[in-house]
Amino acid sequence: MYLEIERRFLVDKTKFIFPDRKKTIKQTYLMVDNSQVLRVRKIEEDFFLTYKYKKSNINRLEFEYPISVDDGNKLISLSKYFIIEKDRYYHQFENQIWEIDVFHGKNDGLIIAEIELENENQDIGIPDWIDREISNEDKYLNFNLSINPYILW
Repeated sequence: MYLEIERRFLVDKTKFIFPDRKKTIKQTYLMVDNSQVLRVRKIEEDFFLTYKYKKSNINRLEFEYPISVDDGNKLISLSKYFIIEKDRYYHQFENQIWEIDVFHGKNDGLIIAEIELENENQDIGIPDWIDREISNEDKYLNFNLSINPYILW
């Protein structure tokens, strides 16, 4: 079991300089409700099946397992939700790693930064390219973006 504690922010794209290091991600959801999701994700050429259970807006239990390419492709094809496509960049700021997701496809134009924390009350430095916090805005959660994409807002 893994406890995921993260805060999420919108990025001001006029101030952010994209680093060289990135990963291409494609993901969709097989099951979604108010407290849990079952996700299939492709990162570069590797596939993962992930179950997440929401404890709070920034605190989730996460279980993730590698799966075969054939299983991953089949599971993606079975989803009734939109596919999330994004590039994930990594940026170090004040000894912490930020993950910056640049969305494509149905969520084109959206850029979200996430930072994983040791605990919910951990202090973090906020880079100047952060626009505002969205940790408590469910519409920005990836599973909601697969149901109601950004371009439809």
